[in-house]
Amino acid sequence: MTDTGSTAVAQHGLADLASGGNKTEERNAALRLEGAADVNEELAEIGLSAKTGWYASILLYGVGGLVTVAAGLWRPDLVPTGVTILGGFAILLAMLSVVGARYLMNADWATHMRLGFGLGIFLVGAFVAGDLRQAFVLMPMFVLITPTFIYGRRFAAPYVIVVTAAMFIVLLVTPGPARVAHAIITVGAIVMLVASFMLAEHGTRALARANRMLAYTDALTGIANTRRLRERLTEALGKPFGAGQPFALFAIDLDNFKLVNDNFGHSTGDRVLKAVAIALDQEVRAEDLVARRGGDEFSVLVANPDGADLQEMTSRFELAIERARRSTCPDVTPSGSVAWVQSQPGDTIASVLQRADDELHARKSAFHESTGGRAAAAAAMAANSNGGATVVRITDRDAAMRSVAAAVNRAFARPSKGGPARFNAINQRVRRDVANLHPIWAYCGVSVALGGAAIAILTASGQLAPISTITGVGVGLAMFAVGAICFEAARRKSPSKYIPLGFAVSIALTTVAVASAGLSGAALIDIYAVYALYAFYFMRPRIASVILVVSSALYIGFAVGANYPDGGIRAAVTVTVIVVCASILTKVQSVTRRFVRTNRELSEVDALTGVANLRALRIRVRGALESANPKSLERRPMLVTVDLDRFKEVNDRYNHTVGDQVLESVARAISETVRVEELVARRGGDEFFILFSNETSDHIEQVVARMRDAVEHARLRICPDLVPTASIGWVGWAPHESVDDFMLSADNVMHDEKVETRQRDYGRLHA
Repeated sequence: MTDTGSTAVAQHGLADLASGGNKTEERNAALRLEGAADVNEELAEIGLSAKTGWYASILLYGVGGLVTVAAGLWRPDLVPTGVTILGGFAILLAMLSVVGARYLMNADWATHMRLGFGLGIFLVGAFVAGDLRQAFVLMPMFVLITPTFIYGRRFAAPYVIVVTAAMFIVLLVTPGPARVAHAIITVGAIVMLVASFMLAEHGTRALARANRMLAYTDALTGIANTRRLRERLTEALGKPFGAGQPFALFAIDLDNFKLVNDNFGHSTGDRVLKAVAIALDQEVRAEDLVARRGGDEFSVLVANPDGADLQEMTSRFELAIERARRSTCPDVTPSGSVAWVQSQPGDTIASVLQRADDELHARKSAFHESTGGRAAAAAAMAANSNGGATVVRITDRDAAMRSVAAAVNRAFARPSKGGPARFNAINQRVRRDVANLHPIWAYCGVSVALGGAAIAILTASGQLAPISTITGVGVGLAMFAVGAICFEAARRKSPSKYIPLGFAVSIALTTVAVASAGLSGAALIDIYAVYALYAFYFMRPRIASVILVVSSALYIGFAVGANYPDGGIRAAVTVTVIVVCASILTKVQSVTRRFVRTNRELSEVDALTGVANLRALRIRVRGALESANPKSLERRPMLVTVDLDRFKEVNDRYNHTVGDQVLESVARAISETVRVEELVARRGGDEFFILFSNETSDHIEQVVARMRDAVEHARLRICPDLVPTASIGWVGWAPHESVDDFMLSADNVMHDEKVETRQRDYGRLHA
């Protein structure tokens, strides 16, 4: 069984080794242009758009302006007239953002002007607010929230630097209790909060893009799959259909490929398919697309074929296929049938695929009618069925491709630039360790630990008087310990459902410090706002809402009840900032998670049949083995294998469109014979695996009997004139057997079942 985790590395790595890496770089550049040529396309890719940033600014500036104006009308004796006027400007900016969302959505200069004006309002307000600056110190979150989540790290970094620097200076020069501590703690907490959000959002986007690429990539060969092919056809055909760019579509089928799997095993067949995929990919330009439609069928989409010699490309593809097949399995016919069609006005996806299939069918018919085609295949089948040929049993785990992947990794590893080898090794180890951490636990741990360290240091230096050194340092060390525990949980990848417990302890310790600090507690209460915003991004809304209510209540209680300077206005402004920002964070989190989940699901679904693909199968098998009881021999994980008999005749006699219909029908029939919790997966071609996580042999035998009838009926409905049966076997997990060994055993069972089927057919024919 091939390790699909290294498939893409091996596939692209071999192409790099053969072409000096230029082709892969060109193709990656083309993919970047397709998926994220600029910020707006990247945003759209994860479910957020540039328009989202404008709408967020409408809400943020509008609410911020209304709150400021309301504060000025409520307490004109405290709120300077200049601050109230700036609130009016914020409302005006919100109104202008409505216009920008409609007419200037994709203009980068307009985005910078929108954010720059918001930042300017805050900076001017810092000068005219006087001693009331502390009450409005969290208002800059309205400026930071959109670049942080909507536009990515590089775009947001300058705004973060300017805003936090301005906040620090404002707090440092504003009279009040513990102003140094207030500046350090509030700005430090905001920096940690924003940095966590930016890193988390970057990681989420990277995961989303990776899953998106997987969703459009064939799990075995690493090239594009049917889903990506259909998407590119849609783009090329244009809207309305037939009004797009001209293209040529090649349909390719490997001759007698079924004999490779039947005689030499599916691992050898996998090697052939990957080698052919590499060979075809090397023959096309970066803007062209090589896709595996399923089984041993490939398609090549040639963009802008004007002036190209398509017949010469046909010859190149045929030679590439022959070289690839001879290098992996020379004992079976090494050729491939190649046909092509050009787009025509009025084409649809279905019509152009059908025309390509018809052309390929004609080429296949010519091949079978040639002197070496059908005769060679029949002779090979008869020899194998009668015991005249040696049946090669799979005995290793695709060691050849594994060693190639290792060589590729060594050849294209990125060593750290400069520095001694020891430093480079440490750097790589640190990167690996950080990558293996549970991100939410890690962010929580670092934030709480740094907050605790800051409280301990500021208390010991007398910046939080009158809190006692014992209390302040004790609280700080306790928070540091909580952070360390969270970081250990990140290392162990503990379930994130326990994170609220760490927050609850941190909030309790912060409350002890605030209550013990007297008026200096005004320097600490902004931490409550950070807790609430943190919760709304990293936790579920219900739990985050509880933390929001508790944090807001504590903030208001201390700000008003402890008679902090301007406590009432400060509480009203801060709670408003928390609620508005929390609502935006909830929406961002929801959209991002939905996109990641959707693309993860797509990456694990076979593009043709809708059942699970090989990638999903390996994930589920790994999970089943991890939860299996190695001492139980009665109930254990089982894999049922299904291989359609003489399926190649469907494609050869009809075309690949009919073959696709048969596969879809069979997948549906198999799914209907098992329970919902069992996983039906298409291994590739006309082979399916069904995973039973914990089942008995007797039950599997009953399922197999039902499955034989279901597959036969499904095939008869579409091709009643062809053999409708399937070779079905099963294998149970042996205790302590690895995922690869277990799936290799299933491959062997599938191979053996095919041999027995052929022997039975041969016996009936010669009885």
